[in-house]
Amino acid sequence: MVFTTKKIALTALMTALTAVLTLAAVPLPGGGYYNFGDIVIFVSSATLGPLLGALTGGLGGALGDLCLGYTLYAPFTLVIKAVEGLVAGLVFKALKKLFDKGQNRVKKGLFLTVSGIAGGLTMAAGYFVAEGLLLAEGRWQGGIVNLPWNILQGALSAVVSALLLTVFRLDKLFDKVLRYRRESPGTKEDFKHEDSAHAESETADTECGTSRQDNKAAQMESKTECQENETAQKR
Repeated sequence: MVFTTKKIALTALMTALTAVLTLAAVPLPGGGYYNFGDIVIFVSSATLGPLLGALTGGLGGALGDLCLGYTLYAPFTLVIKAVEGLVAGLVFKALKKLFDKGQNRVKKGLFLTVSGIAGGLTMAAGYFVAEGLLLAEGRWQGGIVNLPWNILQGALSAVVSALLLTVFRLDKLFDKVLRYRRESPGTKEDFKHEDSAHAESETADTECGTSRQDNKAAQMESKTECQENETAQKR
């Protein structure tokens, strides 16, 4: 996989966006919260690839936890969200390679949803282990309480990211950005043609000047001959 300058810039942008949207938490009926950070992770995994999706998820999620003051969670989030992005990207890539050789957007939406759910389940399992070991001191209460909400967050994020990429054509925007090339005023070939034409023009001007000088010399010789003939006739 080639990490171009554009991909690195987009990864930095998506990482920052993941951190910001992690701060935007919406309370859910019956308890728990939903944050929008996973949507960005799934979008990054599908458009930038599994590795950059993992980088977006790990760094963005951990930075969001640090900003919220959950410093105890940050190291776990760094690993869990990175694995989430990696799994989502790998599953999407595999599904697309195996079952879709064309540009069917319905299939693509289904693949995005499935891959996002796979990543979300990975995230829920990771926090289940982390919260059971760390917060509940091996009694697993913390992991059990938050497990349903983490699964719901992963599933909702998978659906939303699939809609953004297929219905709202966000994938097309990423393609345009990654494929965009700035047109230069002139290529090397253009400059070569211009230099060649300039050289030919200078050669033509030189030949024209030489021809004019020859004509002038011929005219002078003709005048001299005429004068000599007139002199001879007078004699």
